[in-house]
Formats: sequence, C-alpha cells, structure tokens
Amino acid sequence: MKQLILVGLLFSLASIGAVREITIQTEKKDDGVHWMPEKIEVTAGEEVKFLIKHDLEGGSDFHGFFIPQLKIQKEVHLHKAEEITVQIPKDLKPGDYTIGCHLHPTHKPAILEVKAAAKKN
Repeated sequence: MKQLILVGLLFSLASIGAVREITIQTEKKDDGVHWMPEKIEVTAGEEVKFLIKHDLEGGSDFHGFFIPQLKIQKEVHLHKAEEITVQIPKDLKPGDYTIGCHLHPTHKPAILEVKAAAKKN
C-alpha cells in the first residue's frame, strides 16, 4: 500500500509544472508547403516545448521557423528535428501570432493562438 501511495505522489509531482510538448511539421498541400497543425493554442505563462520537424522529400533541404513575439528564429533541416522550450510570456496579449518560415516567402504559416492565463483568486 505504501508503494502505491508513493507512486501516486511521484506521478502527481511530475505533472506539476510539466512542459507541454507540441509537434509542428512541414506538410505539402495543394497550394504549397505548410506548417502543420495550422493552429496551435497556448496559454500566457505556459511553458511549452516545440518539436519542429521537416521530413518532406523532393523540396528544400531546410525551412525557417520563426515566432517573432517569442524571439524564436531557427533553421530546421531535413530529417533533423529541432526542439525549442520556451515560456509563453505572462504579459503577451491574447490573440493570434504567426508561425512562419523566414527563408521561404511562399511557405504557408501556422497560427499561434495565445489565450489569457486563468486569473487566480
């Protein structure tokens, strides 16, 4: 019984302050290359880890990944995933922000939707 309680306690502690992992990748659609999913929802103050993948064959060997409001700008190379862990600023205004490719203007962006942090009583 003590072991079961200890395992439950450890699991609870591990989930406190856990970093949410979000995978975003290049995908080919009718009108070109897109970052997918098309919309990602986050909450101000949340810590997230972006796992960024580019596995499209027959095109560019790399793509840019940028979110200016989070001061992120990276190159993502073919079959070499990038990981970026970032805290969404608590004071970032709720709204939609572009997740784009700073290297290829025709690359279709995704949207980072920032929601307001829950107010504590």
